[in-house]
Amino acid sequence: MTIIFPTMKDDGLGAKRGAHFGKATFYTAVVVIDGIVQEVSVHKNPGHVTGGCANAVSNIQALGADTLVVSGIGGEPLKKFLSVGIDVYFDDKNDTVEDALRDFIAGKTAKINPDHSCNHHH
Repeated sequence: MTIIFPTMKDDGLGAKRGAHFGKATFYTAVVVIDGIVQEVSVHKNPGHVTGGCANAVSNIQALGADTLVVSGIGGEPLKKFLSVGIDVYFDDKNDTVEDALRDFIAGKTAKINPDHSCNHHH
């Protein structure tokens, strides 16, 4: 499983998480097999076009992601991620990738409820 965490800096597992996946400066990708971290890589966000998140979906898909952990996402991008088979989870508690990853592996992170999506991003 490859989990993507939007982040603001290239700090690996210690990176502070970005508030919104499209505005994040980096995507920290973590490959997890049987609950064990196999690989951590950081990728610069190629950009977020105003009014269109489709490129963010394809950019994240291109990283081999099957899971995205966010603290905020718009309803339209959420639908797009789900339509390409990327599960989206909601975590607005953990500041760093490491803490969010630990909760995710422990099964404490919930799949996103469409009610948690940001309504101002249509």
